[in-house]
Amino acid sequence: MRLKLRRVSPGLRPNEVVAVIKTIDGDETVVIHKKAIDDRNTISVGYPIRERYGKFLVELPRETLKGSWRVWVYESEVEDRP
Repeated sequence: MRLKLRRVSPGLRPNEVVAVIKTIDGDETVVIHKKAIDDRNTISVGYPIRERYGKFLVELPRETLKGSWRVWVYESEVEDRP
């Protein structure tokens, strides 16, 4: 399963990208390795931990700047759903 994101800026290191993920609580900023982002601007998040009313709880490959590893996202933000 893949989660959509929006690139914001280069990271501090040459192999990083600062990106924003749209969650049900608002935008979450995360620093992601460039190779983890495909040409569709999505990252792999694996199978959802929970699903409720068109929303998924997913675990991110890196923690957000707020320190969260798991975030609730709308179904529309997910591609290649199982």
